[in-house]
Amino acid sequence: MRSRSFFVVILSLFLALSGSAAWSPTAVAAVAEKEGSSLLKRATLQVEQEQQTAESENRLNKAEIAALRKSAKAAKAEAARRVTKINAAIAAQEKELEKLVQDQQILEKKSRRALLKLNELAGVVRTSARDLSTLLENSPVSGDIAGRLEPVRKILKQTAYPGMGEIATIADLYFAEMRASAEIKRSQAAFVGLDGRRATGRIVRLGALSTIYQDDADNSCGYAVYGPENDALLAVSKPGWRVSKNLQKFIAQESQAVYLDFSGGDAVRRLALTPSSWERLRSGGILVWPILLVGFVALIFSLERFLFLSRVKSNTDKVMGKIIQLVAAGDFQSSLELLENKKGPVFRVLAAGLGARKMARDVLENVLEEAILKELPRLENFCRRSRFWPPSLRCWACSEP
Repeated sequence: MRSRSFFVVILSLFLALSGSAAWSPTAVAAVAEKEGSSLLKRATLQVEQEQQTAESENRLNKAEIAALRKSAKAAKAEAARRVTKINAAIAAQEKELEKLVQDQQILEKKSRRALLKLNELAGVVRTSARDLSTLLENSPVSGDIAGRLEPVRKILKQTAYPGMGEIATIADLYFAEMRASAEIKRSQAAFVGLDGRRATGRIVRLGALSTIYQDDADNSCGYAVYGPENDALLAVSKPGWRVSKNLQKFIAQESQAVYLDFSGGDAVRRLALTPSSWERLRSGGILVWPILLVGFVALIFSLERFLFLSRVKSNTDKVMGKIIQLVAAGDFQSSLELLENKKGPVFRVLAAGLGARKMARDVLENVLEEAILKELPRLENFCRRSRFWPPSLRCWACSEP
């Protein structure tokens, strides 16, 4: 500020001197002195004013600096307090963070345990669903309810965890199977016959063990099983005459006894795979017929021998009691007369023995042995004296026609 004021004064003085160059030296000197004195005073006054202004400004700057220092100190103190507060908050947040981390670890452990239990539960539910699917596929009860396996198949197909709805569905199906296994249900329904065509008839379901049918077309009876592929009852076997008769009586409610399959349908399926007698004969070819003929002849011979020997034994048992009584009483003549009227190998041997009763022991033994040897061929071979053969046939075991 001072240098600027001084420059202004010098400039004014120069301009004044330049304008008065044409004056006289004395005048110029007087004027110059006068002007110089005036300019000097003004310059001095200006310099003093500038100096006062500078001092005033300096005082103001010092006050501002002091105020700024004071405010800076106050701001520093406030900042220190805020830093302390922030540090305390950070420490509290760090403690809270440590607590949250610990809680997170605990929750992760609980979550892993819960997930493990959930996986176990899901495995149990899916295993139960698979077991239930197998049970329903083999159960005759499924033939009464169309689409019974669909809910179980949906549970087995889904990849998400089973919920309470799926668990309730499985439980309901199990309870329904239990209730159905304790009842006998009679109905008129359709089924797939042995020829693969749809048929209708009377159906009787015996709990969860067996299902029997009677075709309305030919009144044939048999066993049926549930076919999960067709979602229908399938006739799988036509049993023998005796079993079919029993099934007809049971369906007609004329009998309370019935043949059951306790194997869950396995026995019925195996029965369907078992070939009939006629099928076995046809599979044997031409060699079966000579074998059957030989077997039939052997059966006839065996039957004849059985009947012949049974008759001999029965006749002997009836007469031996009387013979023993007569011999014990010493009435040998009556015994011989009774034996002469009887026909049979035993009676002839006894008659020969009674006829030689008075001979020596060795002679009696020879007589009995000879009589026995004479009767043996008649017992071992086919004698014409058997009433089962025609009289015109000649016996090749004995000499009598």
